[in-house]
Amino acid sequence: MATFDDLSNKFNDAINEFGTNSQDDRSWSLLDARQFEIMDSVVDNSKKAEAFDRVLWEISRIHPHANTYYCKALEKRLAVADKKNPDDMERIAKDAYVHKRGVDFMLYGKIINDVYQLSKNKENFPFKSIVQSYRKNRRSVENKLGREQREEDLRRIDFDLDDPMYDPEQKLNKIEEALTILKEEKYFGPIKSNEAKHNYCRTAVRICREELGDTDTADYYLDKAKMFKKRADKASLEWAKKHGKPYQSLEEIYKQKYRTDRG
Repeated sequence: MATFDDLSNKFNDAINEFGTNSQDDRSWSLLDARQFEIMDSVVDNSKKAEAFDRVLWEISRIHPHANTYYCKALEKRLAVADKKNPDDMERIAKDAYVHKRGVDFMLYGKIINDVYQLSKNKENFPFKSIVQSYRKNRRSVENKLGREQREEDLRRIDFDLDDPMYDPEQKLNKIEEALTILKEEKYFGPIKSNEAKHNYCRTAVRICREELGDTDTADYYLDKAKMFKKRADKASLEWAKKHGKPYQSLEEIYKQKYRTDRG
């Protein structure tokens, strides 16, 4: 059975056949197979790291403009890196930065961010601005995915609420589900989320009065509807102030509207 060193020598001999800037596409299959071979081998990470360094060097030599491919291989190199070796870790971060041209920011930024998280000297980390941008982008992507899932959940709830054959008590349960979904305002913003909660509570008021004849529960949801409407109006006022919009008239309307509201 071939040892890891035998496989390494076999790869080195085969890849040497390809010159710098080679247009021979056969090199890609060799580079792909070698990476899987390294990751699947039962050897310590130091040997894997050394083998990956050879792969990275060959990628740069044969395909100097394949930065995305390089960064994907570099991500695997990071996985087997000595996390306690600051020089090696910083080199990986610099490598990602050097090969960032044309690469999805969420790929090379993730490598740099992962190195930063493991760094013992965060204060002097050379790519802190990239880490900050990556984390901001990641939150944006996560929020977008979270918002899309919640929008789908709310559409399903709306479908049930519009069904005249759906049990009224279950409709109230669905409204409570909607209020829970909208509780995390970061996905929709305070204006939209509170407006939506207001509308769901108004729907609950109608269901209680028209379908259940339950005035006490209707009053409960009416109070909640007023509270959410006030929050939405307040958020609209704060948005106008923050974005330099003329808000004096909005502020006066708000004060007049809620001047007797002690909630």
